[in-house]
Amino acid sequence: MTDYLEEQKNEIEALQSIYPDEFEGISETEFRISIYPEEQDLENPRALSLHVIYTPNYPDELPEYEIEIIQGQVPESYLSRIEQSVKQAAEESIGMAMVFSLVMIIKEELDNIVLDVKRAEEELVKEKKRKEEEAEQAKFVGTKVTRDSFLDWKKKFDAEIAEKDAVARAQKAKELKGKLTGRQLFEQDKTLAMSDAGYMDEGDVSVDVSQFDKEDRAGAFDDQYKDEEENPVWKNVD
Repeated sequence: MTDYLEEQKNEIEALQSIYPDEFEGISETEFRISIYPEEQDLENPRALSLHVIYTPNYPDELPEYEIEIIQGQVPESYLSRIEQSVKQAAEESIGMAMVFSLVMIIKEELDNIVLDVKRAEEELVKEKKRKEEEAEQAKFVGTKVTRDSFLDWKKKFDAEIAEKDAVARAQKAKELKGKLTGRQLFEQDKTLAMSDAGYMDEGDVSVDVSQFDKEDRAGAFDDQYKDEEENPVWKNVD
């Protein structure tokens, strides 16, 4: 007659020696083993546990067990895959101690999860980089020029230039609007004719230009020029 309690006790002792830190005894027939991946993701750590309760006739019958998430997140699709793999291994191991084998299967699947997630993250980084490079290259790719597209562009360009010229002319006209000529300034403000009086030397004679009309001023200049020709300065030099 098989001593199931003895076999169960021996398996528990073996598991405690293999997993001294991960093994958690709950009773003589119930325990939990924490399972971690070989290479833990420090940013997103993940861990599972196998909770086992021996049935009276274990190992000639399946024990009660449950796979639990104790750290991080495990996608439902991955968890279902692990449960299926463990169930298949357990059914194939009836008649022998199986907990160690089940733990190893869970650990292997957990390692695969970490690798799959890492690959997916790397692919996302590559895809992001590829899109950035394509966007950068697109900046240097010009639009194909055809005769029609060139004529459309030239029409718009000429219109823009004409508009800018019109604005410039309007601005210039606005700036000149209201400005007086030199003659108009003197006619409106006769004190301007005296503005240089402070620079005259003693003996200089000021002339009121407003007292002469255009013809008188022209005649005065002609007489002065004639007098200078008849009496050149060099004739007075000894």
